[in-house]
Amino acid sequence: MKVNVQTVLAAAGVAAAVLAGTAAPPALASSPPAIWGFGDNSHGQLGDGTFTQRNFPAQMTGVLSGAMVTQIAAGGVTSAAVLSNGTVWTWGSDTYGLLGDGSTGGSRTTPGQVAGLSGITQVALSFGGADAFALGAGGVVWGWGLNGQGQLGDGTTSPSAIPMQIPGLSGITQIAAGPGYTLALRSNGTVLAWGDNVNGQLGDGTTTQRRTPVQVPGLTGIVQVSATGSSFAVRNDGAVFAWGAATNGVLGLGSTPDLASPTQIPGLSSIRHLAVGGDHVLAQAGSGTIYAWGDNSAGELGDGTTTSRSTPGVLSLSGVTQIAAGPATSAAIRSDGTLLTWGNNSQGGLGHGTCCIASNPVPTPVTSLASVSQVAVGFGYMTAVATQASPPPPPTFAVVPNLSGDSRSQATQDLHAAGLVLGTVRTVVDNTCDHLGTVLGQSPAAGTHVSLGSAVSITVGVPPAKHPCP
Repeated sequence: MKVNVQTVLAAAGVAAAVLAGTAAPPALASSPPAIWGFGDNSHGQLGDGTFTQRNFPAQMTGVLSGAMVTQIAAGGVTSAAVLSNGTVWTWGSDTYGLLGDGSTGGSRTTPGQVAGLSGITQVALSFGGADAFALGAGGVVWGWGLNGQGQLGDGTTSPSAIPMQIPGLSGITQIAAGPGYTLALRSNGTVLAWGDNVNGQLGDGTTTQRRTPVQVPGLTGIVQVSATGSSFAVRNDGAVFAWGAATNGVLGLGSTPDLASPTQIPGLSSIRHLAVGGDHVLAQAGSGTIYAWGDNSAGELGDGTTTSRSTPGVLSLSGVTQIAAGPATSAAIRSDGTLLTWGNNSQGGLGHGTCCIASNPVPTPVTSLASVSQVAVGFGYMTAVATQASPPPPPTFAVVPNLSGDSRSQATQDLHAAGLVLGTVRTVVDNTCDHLGTVLGQSPAAGTHVSLGSAVSITVGVPPAKHPCP
């Protein structure tokens, strides 16, 4: 079966905790599509203007709308989008200069445009969260970020906080960015690789680091590449090749050591798209059949178990048009626009309204989103282009605020705003007279999850009886 390159890129998403009950901004299902995020938000990677974890999808703030977006990407704790006008926008962590604006360090909680890029068709954020790439007209490639293993392909290991065009590259149709290395698909169906090669992930038969692109021998007719420390390529007849790190059976070849050369995975045919989440893989055949293999300790294979497997197995999923995967987490979009998620949920990244449970091994709909057209999976979070099907249900628990230093009346107000009430007020003598009338202690402690309406007790400083304060 011949596979159309553009179909593959579209399916790839590369052309791929609210603390409980914190509601997403209201929206109408009939409104234009928006960008939504859920899960970890410690670096602002959800783009909603906060650092608040979201267990339900929260709508992105700022200037971007879902209708503008041709591709959304997530890598590490940084997010990116390509717009229909060919510009690139980034948000989240700026570690190693990943936001591409010339700065390094810090975070940005709303999208900002990457200067100097136009005519872009794909952005790739590295699985290791250290580098970024943009594919432009004519198949030229720009890269920026850490470059510690030569993964920017410019012959150096010097970092760059702004996009730099990779010398000598043209005619590229897809970029895949792994931890410390990069794969590039040429328009003639061959593959280039460069960067770290300690596990043979460059596929050139060696474990030698390459700071400039080298061709991967033996691969022709390729239509998709993936890079997460383990490398994969899909050929135009639907055959799949794997090489690199063999951790947890991720290569799909049974019990095998790391491989430095591409090896065809038996039992797979007519595959049109792969989604690689690190140590696990999803593969979609032209018939719609979904295969999965690799690590399953968090239920990321979606077969209802947490049993890992080193060879492909068929999932009981139907009607799926797109698949996506991230570290220990998976997602799929059905033809009716329903988003299914499964796997690790330790940071609410499945979007089901729950948090801090180890895993969910069964594909489960994200019921608050409808007409989902794209999804990208990062480290503990997801971003999606969709409309809102229904508002999230009302909160069932709250997070105890930090009342330290509050007056009694201010503490009462802060608790009310959090959906809680003031409980017992105790006193303690403040011999320093520095904290009279303010909160010196509280129970439960700040950050504790409690049921809505719960009482929080406080301890307030009072003056000493024998030596009144001046």
